[in-house]
Amino acid sequence: MKQDTMSCEQRLQTVINLQVPDRVPVCPFINYFAAGYAGITVYELWSDPGKYRMALNKCYAELGPWDVYYPANTRYPELYTLIMPMKARWPGIDLPPDSICQLLEEEVMKAEDYRWVCEMAERTPRLSYLPFYMRMISRAWDHIGPGWKGYVHILPRLVVQLANWRRDFEAWNRKGVAVLHGFLPEAAFDTFSLARGFVEFSKDLRKRPAEIAEAAEAMTDSYVFISRLITAITGVKRVEIFVHRSSNTFISPTQFSKLSLPSLKDLTEKLVAEGLRVVLHLDGNWDRNLEALRELPAGNCIAQFDGPTDIFLAKQVIGDRMCIMGDVPSTMLSFSPPAEVDEYCHRLIEELGKGGGYIMGAGCEIPPNAKPENVHVMIDSVRKYGYYRRVDQR
Repeated sequence: MKQDTMSCEQRLQTVINLQVPDRVPVCPFINYFAAGYAGITVYELWSDPGKYRMALNKCYAELGPWDVYYPANTRYPELYTLIMPMKARWPGIDLPPDSICQLLEEEVMKAEDYRWVCEMAERTPRLSYLPFYMRMISRAWDHIGPGWKGYVHILPRLVVQLANWRRDFEAWNRKGVAVLHGFLPEAAFDTFSLARGFVEFSKDLRKRPAEIAEAAEAMTDSYVFISRLITAITGVKRVEIFVHRSSNTFISPTQFSKLSLPSLKDLTEKLVAEGLRVVLHLDGNWDRNLEALRELPAGNCIAQFDGPTDIFLAKQVIGDRMCIMGDVPSTMLSFSPPAEVDEYCHRLIEELGKGGGYIMGAGCEIPPNAKPENVHVMIDSVRKYGYYRRVDQR
């Protein structure tokens, strides 16, 4: 933008450091929306890297520009399970090609796997991530066998995925756009919740809470190792940690503090010690967990909320500890008139952007049925209202 005095990467690093940039950066999480906007199916978006790039570039050229690219594309369905270990139905494979991926609440991880995780981590603390996920993948996908057959299937696809990511990241960097993260694992506690299925994991919270916490802690060093390895390959020293099921929507604040927070804190601290910044993808309502998030390393994290959390409360409670990202609601982007979106984005910038430490974005992902004019209004709001010298003059 014409009045910018910082690069996008400088602007992003500044707000993570809780300092004041030249203006508020914007990072739209665009995935499914891009397919409809570009006139292709979701299956084409995910299976064809060329069509994916075309669709994202079309959004950038016609609805942007934006400061930060949010990578989420997975070329191979099985690799999705390498992040979220669940059975899935996939567009164009076992769903219509324009469908949204469906994750199934089925038991992939067994109760005895908690002990297996601890034993494996004790033998090879840095290398337990891949064996755990390979075990889950072999159970989630019928055509992938256990043992070496699974590795033969997955590892070549992982190499292709990382090569595509590296190519995409370099292309966005040439445009001057920063990349949000170079790897995106699920937090260990939340991994177990997904892999066990909601019903079985709810029973585990009653029957074996100590096993959950111990296994989550045991996975930490392997999470750090794989994060260092993949971010070195992709060239982006930021890690997004999905925290899908630690919110007040799923568990109590007491359960969060005792069972989820210790491993999340340990992981975050160790990633920061390795020179990596952390993006926390915080789905659900976090209002009663916000105070606990103050225990995470200050000036090194982004907290991305997805709608149910009171983001203005979050600014009050953790705004001096971590950068806040979001939180234009999906319903607003899909159904509200542009003037309402503009007014809300203006409020976000004025209240959350005060003193720095804020990134404009949607509540989680921009929905596939969002109005293009509303997406443009959200992105353009940082040009209209986001320059800090303008704020200071009011």
